[in-house]
Amino acid sequence: MGKAAMAAMAALVWWACLVAQAAPIRLPAGREPVAQGGSVTAAAQGALIRYRGWLLAVDGAVSEERPDVLLTSAKAGQAPQLRVGAAQRVLPVWSAFELVKGSVRLRITALPGPDEVAALLLDFGDGDYRIVIPATRIAPPAYPLLAQRFPGADLALLLQDGRRIMLPLGQSRAQVFGEEQAVPYRFTKVKR
Repeated sequence: MGKAAMAAMAALVWWACLVAQAAPIRLPAGREPVAQGGSVTAAAQGALIRYRGWLLAVDGAVSEERPDVLLTSAKAGQAPQLRVGAAQRVLPVWSAFELVKGSVRLRITALPGPDEVAALLLDFGDGDYRIVIPATRIAPPAYPLLAQRFPGADLALLLQDGRRIMLPLGQSRAQVFGEEQAVPYRFTKVKR
């Protein structure tokens, strides 16, 4: 195969990868009425996230219901991963994956975290609510920097003492939720 044919083949493969990455995966909508708000419940090093019909299990959190998406944070030298049904994807830094369930979109993006280990940014709806999930611990004095590092994020799910806690961003005072593991943090759509 000549150089021109090899270049054309490489371009075709690149284009096919972009198309596959750009096309969202569609999940069937639930039959129950969709609640307008959402909640995050810490569960050891993970969390369960619910928003308008979505259920996401982060870092091994267990739910009585079957989650729509399983997310695994990045580890040193490894990218974050997501699983939807039988499909499993690796999310290298700066990649995004889009899903649609009913009329609600979910975009999951891998971004460089504060220590350069990839963090996940979950963007629900059309900018309805954004949750950032750093893969590694962040010291409390650095909490105010999260809103600068991840502009537009409404909530951070942080690792602290081997468990997840919730930190609402964009507020004048850092108020941490999740010390009591079974207490969910509730949120509503944010107007932008």
